[in-house]
Amino acid sequence: MERNNIQLTDKKVGEIEGTFVIPSYQRGYRWDELQVRALLNDIYQSGGKPYCLQPLVVRRDEHGRYEVIDGQQRLTTIYIIHKYMVNRWPDYFDSVKYTIEYATRKGNVDFFNDIENENLANSNIDFYHIHKAYKSIKCWFDERIEKKPIHVAGELSKYFDISVKVIWYELQASSTDEEANKLFTRLNIGRIPLTNAELVKALFLSRQQTEKHGEAEKQRYRQMEIAFQWDIIERELHDEDFWYFLTTKSTSSYPTRIELLFDFMAKKRDDELNPFFTFDYFRERRYDLEELWQEISQYYYRLKEWFKNDDLYHKIGYLVSSGHTTIDRLVNETENLKKSEIVAFLDEEIKASINFKRPYSELNYERSYDQIKRVLLLFNVVSLMKNKGKTRFPFKEFNTNHWSLEHIHAQHSLKLNTKEKWKRWLEDHLESVSAMADIDENRTLAEDLLNNITTALANEHLTKEEFSALEGRVKDLLSEKGDTEYVHSLSNMALLERGDNSVLSNGLFDAKRRQIIKMEETGRYIPYCTKMVFLKYYTASGTRVNFYFWTRADRKAYIKKINEILVDYRKEEFCDDSNQSN
Repeated sequence: MERNNIQLTDKKVGEIEGTFVIPSYQRGYRWDELQVRALLNDIYQSGGKPYCLQPLVVRRDEHGRYEVIDGQQRLTTIYIIHKYMVNRWPDYFDSVKYTIEYATRKGNVDFFNDIENENLANSNIDFYHIHKAYKSIKCWFDERIEKKPIHVAGELSKYFDISVKVIWYELQASSTDEEANKLFTRLNIGRIPLTNAELVKALFLSRQQTEKHGEAEKQRYRQMEIAFQWDIIERELHDEDFWYFLTTKSTSSYPTRIELLFDFMAKKRDDELNPFFTFDYFRERRYDLEELWQEISQYYYRLKEWFKNDDLYHKIGYLVSSGHTTIDRLVNETENLKKSEIVAFLDEEIKASINFKRPYSELNYERSYDQIKRVLLLFNVVSLMKNKGKTRFPFKEFNTNHWSLEHIHAQHSLKLNTKEKWKRWLEDHLESVSAMADIDENRTLAEDLLNNITTALANEHLTKEEFSALEGRVKDLLSEKGDTEYVHSLSNMALLERGDNSVLSNGLFDAKRRQIIKMEETGRYIPYCTKMVFLKYYTASGTRVNFYFWTRADRKAYIKKINEILVDYRKEEFCDDSNQSN
């Protein structure tokens, strides 16, 4: 049957033969474990009854190979299934009758012959996904409990030969590259499995008609060069330290990472409704693709240069992570500036980011949460920046772990409304109370309190009144005497990863300090300045250090250090709790 220039028939999977080429304008292999398993389940559960896969659209080239216009994901998955069965049971299954080649992946045939090689699998993004699919297939076979895996493989092989078919669309050989490319785009936009980035890739890597001598070969080499550069950019954007320097957006929002770069260049807003806004931007500029690719490369390498420079890394990373601005705006507004001018521009942006409408003296946890969080983020970033490259601030940690403001000393316990939470709070402070029993002046009070806490923990009918009485005694023992107006001030705030650990929200200073030490020992990241606070690093030398309390002297030293570190950016001095409003 023929429709226009397309020959339509059906073909059993076992009859598919020849060399299939995945053209450069297509994305590579991207199926995940769920898709691979779904295909295996569908074929296996068909039980030998007629089962038709989605269409395979091809065009035979001048060398007799098939250019795959649509259907490469299923074709490749079936190929990997065959490969797995042949590799595992070579004496029972014949070699695969067809081969797959990627126009932009030299060496992929060798990889298919060494598909279990982890090092090769990690050499590029396509091999990585193919290798993952191979491991998913292995797991699927190993999980069969109804029959031995080899018998399951035998049935699948039989189904491929007698009942599983593809709809075979074959364009006539006279079809032009432009027609094939348009068909590919039309087929895929219709069901929208492609990202903007992959459609942009089709613009760059689709062959242009030319009659000039040697021009076609020149185009082919240039396409290979662009595909190689594309792969480098995509791979480097999988470095999450680099990614979260550029944006606060989750990596899950960008299955093709280079699309973030294209969104920046297209000035795509977060509220843009057109799903192909970015592709449309590049398609309108398709008439000089060479110049456009140069622009993309320059844009990318500028970001990479910023990432490598410690000062620029910290200043730009802060501005992006704090939500003050976006990196595309920074690129646009510094485009014609010298490096020294860029640094001066960034410094002014940082100043603006903490130039709040309210005076610093009015900053308060309950009404200035976001402003205090921004100040402490900047305090952490600049502190590490002034260490001259010894340690970089991890914007990845900040943007993925949802840091929050925490009271250094929680004078008021929040959300302790169940018996389980009361007992957990008492358990969290046992070690601190026990340590106080080693101090002569506190021994009698601490030992009596320890006995009372032990009794309460064993009491299945502990009441709110009993807990509150014990809570008050613990706070009296582990808190500095005096007013508590400082509780919601900047001098009692630190950044910590938000979690479900109650001691971090409700703990007194020493209990929280002990918990933070345990967290770091297990590999959890503790912000640099938060760690310095709980080590009392900022407390002036010569001052008697009391690790059980967060004292007035500690708070004054903390604010003094914040003022010192942020001297180039603050509009005025931050205040300690002696003259801070509640």
